[in-house]
Amino acid sequence: MSNKLSRIYIGSICNRDLEIFDKIKKFCFKNYNISIINLLKKESNTFNAKYFIKQVKKYPISLIIVKLSSEKSNQEIYKTIREISPNIPLLNTLRAVEICESRLKTSKFIEQRAKKISIPKTFYSIKDAQNACSNGTCVIIKLDTHNIPNLPKNDRIIGIAENVVQFNKLVKGYQENELFFQNYLGSFDIIYKIYVIDRWVVSITSHNRIQENENLTPLELIHIRVPIDQQLKRRILRLGRKIGMPIFGVDYILSNDGTPYIIDINDFPSFRSIPEAVSLVSDYIYNIVVIHQQLIRTPARARG
Repeated sequence: MSNKLSRIYIGSICNRDLEIFDKIKKFCFKNYNISIINLLKKESNTFNAKYFIKQVKKYPISLIIVKLSSEKSNQEIYKTIREISPNIPLLNTLRAVEICESRLKTSKFIEQRAKKISIPKTFYSIKDAQNACSNGTCVIIKLDTHNIPNLPKNDRIIGIAENVVQFNKLVKGYQENELFFQNYLGSFDIIYKIYVIDRWVVSITSHNRIQENENLTPLELIHIRVPIDQQLKRRILRLGRKIGMPIFGVDYILSNDGTPYIIDINDFPSFRSIPEAVSLVSDYIYNIVVIHQQLIRTPARARG
């Protein structure tokens, strides 16, 4: 099939979940004659603005995919893309990637722009969280940064404070801007994961990582697909459009009254438990590139 299609070049700035991304690269090349060009330096897999400029000039890149671990150096990537290639479309927008790097930014966005989605109450300062704790609110404390490289997911959770003494002990040694505080809604054996690729949505079950000293058997680790409430599905899709993410993942829990509470959002998740994601993501990449090329070639008057 590839020899019947003109070669398409896509740039990638990706340094996490590379196993699934490599599968997408192979699928795109085999089925759509799409070459995904690594815009990170091959020797070190780090970003270099001069190398980025060189690659963008060398290849007629139609799309850029940004899929990053959260690091301070990412700011140089965002700045360079905005300055050097502002007219090249991105899979998920830079704004979306930046927001998802921070739990605080994600919560603020939902509170301000997606008010129909329920999230646990967020406290935006140590003082507010401490006051809530002193008034009987159980507070979960996490590192604010999302997708920290080489840090297990359990280690991103500092702890759960049921009183001020516990709270002060947990936050000791941290800077305020390093931490994220939310009302802890309780222990849930099961969390739910939603994966979105354009308008394709699937939900699976997953065990709660907050549970301590839990040794799960292989059978217990099996992810089971479950139906997703249509109203929640519409709200999740609307959230993706507002933030600028056609490909993303959401974790949520169900409260005792059945209310879904979003507890995590991830731009371009790993899709490890979704085998068809490789072909769906690849199909979507091809389709949006073709649509964009057609819009460029069609005169504005003809488009109406």
